Amino acid sequence: MSFSNLLAALLLLAGVSGCATPRYQTTFRLIPPPDAAGRACVERCDATQAACQTTCKTRYEACAKAVAPQVEARYGEALEQYALELKRYASALRRYEIRLHFDWMHSYPYRHYPPYWWDPWPGPYFPPPFAEPVMPTRESVRAELEKKQCEDDCGCLPAYDSCFLGCGGQRVSETVCVENCPSAK
Repeated sequence: MSFSNLLAALLLLAGVSGCATPRYQTTFRLIPPPDAAGRACVERCDATQAACQTTCKTRYEACAKAVAPQVEARYGEALEQYALELKRYASALRRYEIRLHFDWMHSYPYRHYPPYWWDPWPGPYFPPPFAEPVMPTRESVRAELEKKQCEDDCGCLPAYDSCFLGCGGQRVSETVCVENCPSAK
């Protein structure tokens, strides 16, 4: 590749990287009703939402306590599974390294040599194409059990929004550019 081609490729890359698309974020703002009766209604909505969130939090904490006895048993199972996966990984890694080590005999420069040809530089080493298993922790097992068995979203926000709008309030959405914004003219 000549210098002029390399320079052209770099300029093209720089030009394309400057054309990143803007990223926008939509937020919602609640505007309370102007009259006193509407504001009193919104206060009732606030109290209902607070009670809903408290009930939801209490239910979630009770579920998390109920999950606690299962953690040790599941952690033991996860450790056994990890040991099995680690053995499989070690075996696959050995096969991969042996194949890398001996594949030099079948690669291009060595095909025409007799099978007894040996070269001390078999070629580059590439990392294995498979990932090493991750050792589980008690916290990860607890988090997985809580995610499967405990409900953390009780639907308090949609109920509050409908109550707020029923009281005469308004919900306004605003879309704002947060990254790679176009310049204002």
